[in-house]
Amino acid sequence: MIEISDHARRHSRALLMHDFQRYCGLELLEQDAGRCRCRLVVTAAIDNLSHCLHGGVTYAMLDVTSMLATLPLLAPDEYAVTTNMAVSILTPMPRDSIAEFQASVIRAGRRLIFTSATAVRVDVDDAHTPFATAQISKARLRQTISVPEANGAIGRSAS
Repeated sequence: MIEISDHARRHSRALLMHDFQRYCGLELLEQDAGRCRCRLVVTAAIDNLSHCLHGGVTYAMLDVTSMLATLPLLAPDEYAVTTNMAVSILTPMPRDSIAEFQASVIRAGRRLIFTSATAVRVDVDDAHTPFATAQISKARLRQTISVPEANGAIGRSAS
């Protein structure tokens, strides 16, 4: 396991503390360079009229988990943005279900990063049933991003 750098840790914290991720209840379970696992509970705030997880939330959380897997692979003066995303919803996720999002980097090139992500329902017996899959491409950018420090002050991510 590779130690996650300070800049990747700050970016990850900022991404998880973003209002939308907090509203959805996304929780980080584990993060390593090139992989990540997150979880949320499907609540009334993020479901649709059929009382299942809203598709837009599914897409967004797959993308966020993919970014959390990508961040530890970036240099301090880099950021990445999603350029392409193909998602398949396999089955509905009912309200009160536990959804787990897993992402791994398939290839990290000089300019493009390719990730694969899966969303699974965690059942009471700890069985994991896939409900969505995604293939996500990200472009590396030379960009300094301002992220909150642990004390709440805004700091620059690049040295």
